[in-house]
This record gives sequence, C-alpha cells and structure tokens, in this order.
Amino acid sequence: MSKYLIDSNILIYTLRGINEANAFLNKIVDSDNDIYFSFITRLELMCEKDISAENKIKIDNLLSQLIRIDYNYRIEEQIIALSKFKKMKIPDAIIAASALFTDSTLVTRNTKDFQGIPDLRLLNPFEKN
Repeated sequence: MSKYLIDSNILIYTLRGINEANAFLNKIVDSDNDIYFSFITRLELMCEKDISAENKIKIDNLLSQLIRIDYNYRIEEQIIALSKFKKMKIPDAIIAASALFTDSTLVTRNTKDFQGIPDLRLLNPFEKN
C-alpha cells in the first residue's frame, strides 16, 4: 500500500479530462492506497473564477473519494519551518506540509516549486519514466 497526496493541479487536469491525470488517478484509486488531499486544495478548486455549479458538484464528487487532511497545529508548524527553509507561497507550503504530515508522496505536475524539501517525495504523473 502506498500513500499519495494529490495537488490541486492534478485534480484540475482530471476534471478537464486530461488522459495522464485520469489514468494515474484511476490507477491509484483502484489499488489499495491511501489518497489524500489538503483542505487548501478544495479552496483552490472552488475559488476559480467563473466556476460553474456543475463543476462544483464534480469537484465535491471527486474529493469525496479521497481522504481530506484538515488544518492542524503540526501542519502549521511544518508550514512555518518550510517558509523559513524555502520561500514558498502559503498554499504550496500547506500542500507540502500536508504531504509530510501524512508521509505521502506528493503528486503534482509542478515539482519545481517543491524540489529540495527534505523527506518530501514527489511524483509527476506526466513525466515518462
């Protein structure tokens, strides 16, 4: 069993029907894996400009299949440590801290913003191995 934390960009690609994101998400959901998302991910998805009511329903349906990681003191302390270690946007620091908190591999297409963080495992499903 593996643990993954899904970044919002992967979920956006999945909702848009991008093959690589859909195939990866279907593969890990169908396996015996723990799949997480951070509370900030739902905020990022729902706060997109001009989001339709239909897409809001799709987002909630997709997220209902995953395990939500809510804000807590340990994640807050990790966010503070990350902001001192590496200058990051707060949403990215929350995502990274949530992945570290759950000991998950962070699944994102945007690996460059997360590189160099000790103990953070990254996976870009769009890269060919």
